[in-house]
Amino acid sequence: MTTHPAGTTADFFPARPLGHLLAQAPREFLIDAHAVRPFGLVARALTADGRAAAEARRFTGATLSGWNLKPLVDNAVLVVTELLSNALRHGLAQSPRQSRGATPRPLWMGLLRCRELVLCTVCDHSTDVPVPRAPDHLAQSGRGLHIIDCLSSSWGWTTPTAAGKAVWAALPAAE
Repeated sequence: MTTHPAGTTADFFPARPLGHLLAQAPREFLIDAHAVRPFGLVARALTADGRAAAEARRFTGATLSGWNLKPLVDNAVLVVTELLSNALRHGLAQSPRQSRGATPRPLWMGLLRCRELVLCTVCDHSTDVPVPRAPDHLAQSGRGLHIIDCLSSSWGWTTPTAAGKAVWAALPAAE
């Protein structure tokens, strides 16, 4: 496990969602039928507000730079931003109701480096799975999953549980 980039106050994924994510990692991450051996793994909690996207971009850029993957930063930052935007827009809207005035539960994001790929992941509290919209060139939104699909070698989500799901995208990592 790698340390967090300097200047971040990162928390790790709770054990259950992380184990759930690793158990469903895409085949590109599997060394053999039973093992996922990461070269690097970092995660952090994000507040469910307007600061989350900027924090996620900084965290992603600093982590990938620290892993000597600077050429991947721009694409990874865009993918993480789209994953997080979807979690904020759709995941929070569908999460269980909280008591009035309660602070929303944090979202979680993580970066996992295995072999020649980096897995970018955002966990939210919704059980709804992502559904790409039909392309509409005049719409002001709805292109995020198409962008993720274009920039990643694969993407998907973990099987939703009562705690929510993780949406991930695997990006090729060339040093």
